[in-house]
Amino acid sequence: MAVHSGDREHWEKIAFITALCERHIPNYALYCETIEAPEQATQLRKILNKVWEYLAGQLNSMKNLEKALLQLEELTPEPAEEDGYGVYPALDCCLLLTSALQMILDDSADDMEAAEGLSLATVSQFIALSEGLEEFDPLEQQHELYDQEMELQQWLKTCLSEKKAQPEIIKQLRKQLSEFDSSNLGIAL
Repeated sequence: MAVHSGDREHWEKIAFITALCERHIPNYALYCETIEAPEQATQLRKILNKVWEYLAGQLNSMKNLEKALLQLEELTPEPAEEDGYGVYPALDCCLLLTSALQMILDDSADDMEAAEGLSLATVSQFIALSEGLEEFDPLEQQHELYDQEMELQQWLKTCLSEKKAQPEIIKQLRKQLSEFDSSNLGIAL
């Protein structure tokens, strides 16, 4: 039986979104490289680390997280002001991190399914662009990157539902995610 997001604990949903964001980080870093703003990638990494610390029980200050959300707004790219494709995966990374922070600050928020869809859409759009397709339809076509994204999301759900203490799961998850050599789009930095 599939576990629906409604059956999950709130922190598991936040951790799921945070893990997706972790896989998007190289996309944001590449974008920052192209606009010659590497400090923005460093700032985004610090905000993501705060979310991980919160999930591991090492950060309790909501003020820190509220401040991080405001900082994130300044780091979020605006596609209307950009020319290249890279702004879109970078924006998606910021949207995931925004969702995680908002869910921490508001217990009633639940963006898990939206985050799943966003991450899959990022991959689909990239496949369409790189393969010269009008659009990529996973029901009609297969692609390694899309399959990897689906497998990753399933793997995350399995990891997060293990019967271990939350800090232990978070520590293990971060370690395993750090071993990936590229983003969900196959971008390695």
